[in-house]
Amino acid sequence: MEAEKVNILNENNYTRLIVENENGEKIAEVTSTDATPANGYRIRLTPRYD
Repeated sequence: MEAEKVNILNENNYTRLIVENENGEKIAEVTSTDATPANGYRIRLTPRYD
């Protein structure tokens, strides 16, 4: 069975994406207009090459 794919960065479905470690500490928060990492982390975006 093929896994269902979800449009994660689609703001019609979600308002933000929060990344946490195993202890529940926030590592990053991403919205449609902003990406904020915790201290000591970085966020890298990969552009679309069409």
